[in-house]
Amino acid sequence: MADTSDQDPDFELVDGAERKSSTSDSFEAVDDKKTDSQSVSDNEEDEVEKTIENREAEEERKLPFVDQSIKDDAERVPEKDGEDLVEDALNAPIRPDQEQFYTAEASNRAITLLIAFSAMMFTVPLLVMATLYYYVFIDHFHLPPKDAMLYAGIGAAFVVILIAAAFCYIAWKEEKDAEDKLKAEKKKE
Repeated sequence: MADTSDQDPDFELVDGAERKSSTSDSFEAVDDKKTDSQSVSDNEEDEVEKTIENREAEEERKLPFVDQSIKDDAERVPEKDGEDLVEDALNAPIRPDQEQFYTAEASNRAITLLIAFSAMMFTVPLLVMATLYYYVFIDHFHLPPKDAMLYAGIGAAFVVILIAAAFCYIAWKEEKDAEDKLKAEKKKE
């Protein structure tokens, strides 16, 4: 063991081991806190025991040899599937500011535009690609077939983008016209 005269004065020899004297006070404070908190922890232990007893009682109420998941499934509120969600959306009340969009005329126009633009998205790019390939890039510019096909494909992709942009513009214009119509009707009132 080391000589205590060479040691720092903050250390003292306790039971043959070194311990800092300033920390002995903090150890005593921790011991005091433990005794104060024992009453709180006793209450918590009582609550834990009660919850364990409640769980055991619930388990006893369960029928033996019966799959509990069947009972749980019967008690669970069924989730809505896609058909139920669509039905709820169709049966939802229409807001007054949206009534102009739900007329028979507006529905027929929307379906007609959808069908027309869908047909255009399929046929027009194919026609443009074939025309550009055979008549423009092969016959007129005399490009090799692989280069002509590349440029014709780029032209067809550009046409698809134009058709999509035209559809977005028409949809925006219809909604703007409907809003203007609604504002005009509100001004009349």
